[in-house]
Amino acid sequence: MGASVSAAGSHSTAPPPSNIVFNSSPTTPKEDKYSAEPNYGFEGKQRKERVPPMTLAEMASAKIEPKYRDFCVHKLTALKKCNKDNFPWTMPCANARHALFECQYEDYLIRMKEYERERRLLHRKQRKEAALKKKEHC
Repeated sequence: MGASVSAAGSHSTAPPPSNIVFNSSPTTPKEDKYSAEPNYGFEGKQRKERVPPMTLAEMASAKIEPKYRDFCVHKLTALKKCNKDNFPWTMPCANARHALFECQYEDYLIRMKEYERERRLLHRKQRKEAALKKKEHC
């Protein structure tokens, strides 16, 4: 049942289930568990904590679906309002749409940089532990 045959006779398999972890390396950080201190490596600088622009209650009252409740929700509400005000001619909302896509891209970059930072710190920690064990055995 997982495979289907097309007219040409080739088999196509269904995508793997989402609960399978393909890269279970110990240097792969888990989504919500960061092991390093947020300001580690930022000497003399304080990193600002990212705060969502709207509260969960405001998002619920604006009828924003849970999958869209992120750091760009204020841009999404502006786009929805513009679309509603200008329907069926939504071309005037192109700037709001572009602002939303730009915000989502920036959010993606921030999340990937944070993931890469955490991965590198975990790898560094493992290298140091391995060097310590090697030094103890000698």
